[in-house]
Amino acid sequence: MQYISLTISGITLGSIYALVALGFNLVFRTVDVLDFAQGDKVVLGGLVALTLVNDHVPLALTFVIVMAGGLLAGVLYQMLVVRPSLRRGPDVAIVATVGALLVMSSGHVLIWGATAQPFPAIIGGSVRIGGAEVDAQDFVVWGVVAVVVTAVTLFLSRSRYGKAMLASAADPMAAGAVGIDVRQMRVIAASVAFSLAGLAGMLIAPITLAGGTVGPTLTLKAFTAAILGGLTSTGGVVVGALLLGIFEMLVGAQVPFAYRDPLIFAILIVVLLVRPSGLFGVRERLA
Repeated sequence: MQYISLTISGITLGSIYALVALGFNLVFRTVDVLDFAQGDKVVLGGLVALTLVNDHVPLALTFVIVMAGGLLAGVLYQMLVVRPSLRRGPDVAIVATVGALLVMSSGHVLIWGATAQPFPAIIGGSVRIGGAEVDAQDFVVWGVVAVVVTAVTLFLSRSRYGKAMLASAADPMAAGAVGIDVRQMRVIAASVAFSLAGLAGMLIAPITLAGGTVGPTLTLKAFTAAILGGLTSTGGVVVGALLLGIFEMLVGAQVPFAYRDPLIFAILIVVLLVRPSGLFGVRERLA
C-alpha cells in the first residue's frame, strides 16, 4: 500500500514537472532556445495566485488572471530577454535566460520573502484507490495536465499557427520567405510557455507551498524530465516527467533526503551521455 501511495504522489509530482517541461519543449521547438527561467516563472505564478487569493479573489478567477497575466508576461519576456539576446546567437540567449532566472529568483525574495507560504486547497476531499488515500486535488492536477498536453499537441500538429511556429524554428529565413512572421511566432511561444508555468505554479502551490527558493531546482528537474523523455517530443517530455516524478517519490522513500536530488541530476548526466535525444526525441542539436 505504501508503494501505491508513493506512485500516486509521484504521478502528481511528475504532472507538475510535465507542465514545466512542456515550456522547455515549446520554446525549444519553436524558438530553438533552452529557457532556464521556467522554474522561477512557476514560483512567480504561485505567488501571484496566493496574493490574489489572500485578497479574496475567487479561485476560478485567479486561474484566469494568472494565465492571462502569463501570456502578457511572456510577451515582455520575449521582447526584453529572448529577442535581444537571440540576435547574438542561441548560446547567448540561453545565458540570458539563466540571468532572468536569477533576477526573478531574487525578485521573489524581495517582494514576498524567502519563506514558502501555505496555499488553500483547490478542492477538498479524497478517494481511496487500492487502499491508498488520494486527494481529490490530485485528480484536478492530472486532468489539467491531460487537457494541456492534448491541446499543445493538437495546436502544434494541426493548427496553422502551430505549424508556422515549428517552421520558424526549423528555418527562420525560409519561413520568412513564405510569409510567416517569425517574430510573432516566437512571441506566441514565449507567451504560452509563461502561461503554462503560471498554471503549474497554481497547481503545485497547494501541494508544496507557494514561493520559497525552489525555482532553480524545479527548473533542473523539469529539464531532466524533458531530456529523459526527449526534448523535441511533446508526449516524450510528459512521459519523462511522470517517470521522474515516480522515481523521485519511490527512491526518496528509500534513501536520505540529501541524496534524492543528486540521484535525479545523475540521471540527467547519464541520459546526456548515453542518449542525448531522450526516449522519444529525434537526434538534433540541443543548443
